[in-house]
Amino acid sequence: MIKDRVALDLPEYLHLLTGYYHKDAAYRSVREKGTDDWQVIATLGGSGRFGSGESSFVTQRRDIVLTRPGVAHDYGSAPGSDGWELLWAHFQPRSHWYNWLIWAPDGDGPMSIRLSEERWERALSALRRSHHLASGAQPHGLDFAMNALEETILVCHSQVMQGQPTMDERVSQALRYIHTHLAEKISVPFLADMTALSPSRLAHLFQKQLGVAPMQYLDLQRIERSKLLLERTSSGIKHIAEEVGMDPVYFSLRFKQHTGVSPREYRQRAITATSR
Repeated sequence: MIKDRVALDLPEYLHLLTGYYHKDAAYRSVREKGTDDWQVIATLGGSGRFGSGESSFVTQRRDIVLTRPGVAHDYGSAPGSDGWELLWAHFQPRSHWYNWLIWAPDGDGPMSIRLSEERWERALSALRRSHHLASGAQPHGLDFAMNALEETILVCHSQVMQGQPTMDERVSQALRYIHTHLAEKISVPFLADMTALSPSRLAHLFQKQLGVAPMQYLDLQRIERSKLLLERTSSGIKHIAEEVGMDPVYFSLRFKQHTGVSPREYRQRAITATSR
């Protein structure tokens, strides 16, 4: 039996929150400005309603809805239904997930897909596992929970891909450059010039398709790369900062903001974990 219980683990994974609800017909949740993270909701039973007016849609079993940061939330039990059974997760994506979170050409509202029965069983199993792990206290529970959530996202994206990928090619071009030039100075005007867009248009497309601004995405990639370097090399922190294109002082500040610990503490934890 899944319970309405959420537990958090190590500071670097304070970006996963899961839950299970079985709500009555009167249930409604409204956040006019959305949230600063992503949200996925799977309808297990009954029926849910997302949006309002002509832009609203109804979900049933096998439907999974993904909402980007900053997109208004207005959802609840569907009119005329007896209630709504749902499993949900609020999360910050790992850096390599972003291409899997493009479920629709635009991100003006929640994105919904209906999975095939086979994909549904696999996605639901993974999402249940993620919730169970996020709600427990076992070692590396949040790590395993994120892995299970990743499986859910991958299964959903495999169905989305049947209708062809929908990421704007100019955003893809900017992403490819960021991933292969992390050590270099990169700015929004530079990326905009490279993709033949205005800086404001590029920033708009990034926010719409990835849920983050270009420089936020760049920061995420640099932090993820630095984590690997801290875990797998003996390079000094100053050298690692330079390798990911960041000033050492700024790097330490941003690293702690993202993970909750300093680069030195992060490395020590990694060493301790591997020596057990």
